[in-house]
Amino acid sequence: MKKSRKAIRFGALGCTIACFSLGAVFFAQSEIPAEEPEPIESLIPEALTNLQAPLPDLTGIVRNKNIAIKLGKALFWDQQVGSDGQACASCHFKAGADGRVTNILTPGLLRVDANGNPDPDTEFGGTVPPSPAATEGFTAGNQVARANITLTPDDFPFHQLVDKDDRNSAIVYSTNDSATSPGTFDGSFGTVIPRDLNEYCGDPEGNIFHTQSNLATRKVEPRNTPTVINAVFNFRNFWDGRANNIFNGTDPFGRRNEQARVMILNGRTPELARIDLNNASLASQAVGPALSDFEMSCAGRQFADLGRRLVSLQPLAQQDIASNDSHLSDLVHPSGKGLRASYAQLIRMAFEPQYWAARGNFVIDNSGSEPVLVSNSQGYTQTEINFSLFWGIAIMLYEAELISDDTAFDRFRGCHEPSCSPAIEPDESALSEQEKQGLMVFIDKGKCVNCHKGPEFTSAAIHLQAENQEEGLVERMIMGDNQVALYDNGFYNIGVRPTKEDLGVGAVDPWGNPLSFTRQYFDILLGNNAPDPFDVDPCTFEVPVLSDLPCDSAQQTNALRDRVIAGLERDAVDGAFKTPGLRNIALTAPYFHNGGAATLEQVVEFYNRGGNRRGSESNNNSGFGDNASNLDPDIRPLGLTAQEQADLVAFLKVLTDERVRCAQAPFDHPSLTVSNGHLDQDSNNDNRADDILITLPAVGASGLPFSQCWANSGDLFNQGGPL
Repeated sequence: MKKSRKAIRFGALGCTIACFSLGAVFFAQSEIPAEEPEPIESLIPEALTNLQAPLPDLTGIVRNKNIAIKLGKALFWDQQVGSDGQACASCHFKAGADGRVTNILTPGLLRVDANGNPDPDTEFGGTVPPSPAATEGFTAGNQVARANITLTPDDFPFHQLVDKDDRNSAIVYSTNDSATSPGTFDGSFGTVIPRDLNEYCGDPEGNIFHTQSNLATRKVEPRNTPTVINAVFNFRNFWDGRANNIFNGTDPFGRRNEQARVMILNGRTPELARIDLNNASLASQAVGPALSDFEMSCAGRQFADLGRRLVSLQPLAQQDIASNDSHLSDLVHPSGKGLRASYAQLIRMAFEPQYWAARGNFVIDNSGSEPVLVSNSQGYTQTEINFSLFWGIAIMLYEAELISDDTAFDRFRGCHEPSCSPAIEPDESALSEQEKQGLMVFIDKGKCVNCHKGPEFTSAAIHLQAENQEEGLVERMIMGDNQVALYDNGFYNIGVRPTKEDLGVGAVDPWGNPLSFTRQYFDILLGNNAPDPFDVDPCTFEVPVLSDLPCDSAQQTNALRDRVIAGLERDAVDGAFKTPGLRNIALTAPYFHNGGAATLEQVVEFYNRGGNRRGSESNNNSGFGDNASNLDPDIRPLGLTAQEQADLVAFLKVLTDERVRCAQAPFDHPSLTVSNGHLDQDSNNDNRADDILITLPAVGASGLPFSQCWANSGDLFNQGGPL
């Protein structure tokens, strides 16, 4: 972590770090020039105003960026794209996230055993132990815990104590359930059941997600839905960072998938080629949910199948579009529903012909060491084969438009040259006195800024890690147990739940490679290959291996290699998750990766008591495997007064952009119908519980009427809004 974090983090531990860094050699105070402390105000993040979204060079792929953005918005909001009527937006319709409270409960499906192997918990309710025996099978509010219930304020937080300020006080309730988003029904691709939309999954088993009379309900994904707004600034996306910074054109895993290929025309000859786009984590993220059988797809569906179904369809055919939609107004069909152009036409206008103009049908044979393109009359067209490429890039370009940089905080900070020309002077009146006091808590006593730094309010942002060769991806410092460890910058274990319930960035990809840059770095030091391209400069570590000055990177690397070989270095990545940005945080409840807090007040209470971990600083349930603790060092009791906590919540609410709250351009959207739970009946005999549907109206560039804007409440149960 960088200097600003050192300057405020350690206080009394500063001597410990200095002595460790200098090899425990004593120096008289006069021999060490005193470092002038930075003024605390220097830690206040800058405004996001005019910060450019980092995007890959798309020369030779995209021929018309404006059309590609329109295509991306259509794909994102279209209910035709997913199975069972699921759109990307079905889980991202409120401030880029989800705000439903019915059928959002899922059990601890990501739990692992002591060896890190999957050990899913398929039962809902209190996790016994440590939760009292009487809570087994129930929510905290004493509802029977199951699919399709409507959660209430009494059901939160998911970890409740006799004394909310003492993390080791007696547990009243605790569960490894998560509050997230409902997706598709269970079932496999290939069976079409006549219903309202075009594609539904085969016969569901409904083993976990079902009504009281055993009718299948929509499955609920295992982690809370993060917002897509400002996600363009993340170096990696998803809670566990598996959406790679490099987009390979087919899936979220970048160079990890060695067989990832797209089809191109070389002159008139069709052939396979690699795609390798840096700073394209949004594209990597976009192609993940589309085939997820929890989120948007029947099990076993391929992107070419999705392409085959969509290319001839009218985009958004079943949805209203405002005549003044900020992106789509010039393409709206005269009926007001859908667009005038087909998906195939939009693709041809947006992308270069070498990616869609081949004649004939093909399949990609992945049975050998290298993929082979084979002509096959029963196969797919080039457009269908490359649909994942079009999907990923178009949605990335659309989501890159969704930057919320017009908040009271941004006006308070102003914008300096060269970011703004002419400069925008700071407006002291933009924040109230309470909000300013909350800002001071944020940067000082609350330690929030240590992880939620920069104009994006997250240390996982690209602007802090300027490129994938930058040294900031791996850090070495003293952790919460006062022992040194290496970890992935921007990913922290804060002790929300025991680490064994979800390894986060400590998990592996489908080929067994670690998601963590730290563990890949260990592999590199041991002489092995790593799938992700990155360099590490040990001279930037907060706690370097050697105390020699000036620091020599090669010497530091060699010394670290010797320690890794000897088994003397450890990582702290298990149970660590990407630091979310805090902009619009008052609109995106529930909170944490498990959705276990319903209000910002509950979030602040969590940090004030030093998290939810049980045990001592050096041995607690953030540990896993050989590590007795993986805890971030800032997760300690803060001692905030009730007033300071209220001030901090007030400050967090000024990070809301009114354009997001009221769905004004560029955050306007077509109409969208989403499931809001189920009736315990099957009126059309398809073995699925009938959906209860709610519809968000289409919103144009001018946004919602003020009375229908989402409430800036930081409370899952006080949302206001068009619903």
